[in-house]
Amino acid sequence: MKRFYLTLLLAAATFMVCCKMDTPDMTGVTDTTTGFQPLTKGSTWSYHQTFNSTDHPATNEVISMSGKRSVINGKTYYEATDKADTVISTTYFYQGNGSYSIRSAVLGSGITVEYLYLKDDVAVGQTWTAPISDDGKIQGFPAQIVGRVINRDTSMTISSMTFKHVAHTQLKLQYKITTAFETYQLIDFYIGKGVGIIEIDTDAGQPLNLKSQQSVTSYKIEK
Repeated sequence: MKRFYLTLLLAAATFMVCCKMDTPDMTGVTDTTTGFQPLTKGSTWSYHQTFNSTDHPATNEVISMSGKRSVINGKTYYEATDKADTVISTTYFYQGNGSYSIRSAVLGSGITVEYLYLKDDVAVGQTWTAPISDDGKIQGFPAQIVGRVINRDTSMTISSMTFKHVAHTQLKLQYKITTAFETYQLIDFYIGKGVGIIEIDTDAGQPLNLKSQQSVTSYKIEK
């Protein structure tokens, strides 16, 4: 899952400056058929993404769980085939110890980012902080995610489908350019329990004023 946030991430970074495969370690990994993000082989989600700028045309993306696993930095990730229009790549999902994250390479940049988008043990209104990359930097600048739970159990209707028990979290992408971290992008995740990510809204703010919305159009969860 890339274009829903990575286009804005690179745009923000540009403005400021102008995996090892191994035997899976299942320690701390929760049941992949329950929780907020199913990870079972064959589970598939289709998304449609729109931008508020004509410079970024609408895109379609399909995420399919492959059933493969990778160990990266000592954590077991579940692989998914990511087809964004005609571009095919791999996205990695992590679910364990109450945390849910998604990891992808930014195409053509050499940057791999990871978003910890939900924590089961954090109450509404509380926050968490996590690095955005393995070395904690984006284009040489210290960078981090500050997440907050907005709602843990709401309902949403998307693409004529009604989802119950939806968690809403908001991530702040922050860079430390001078002496303190500052927020350059907001990312709102909506995650349906037992369904997975159903919508992501991004806002790069001023002066870029670049926003996007990626919504699920169909899905299939394998047991």
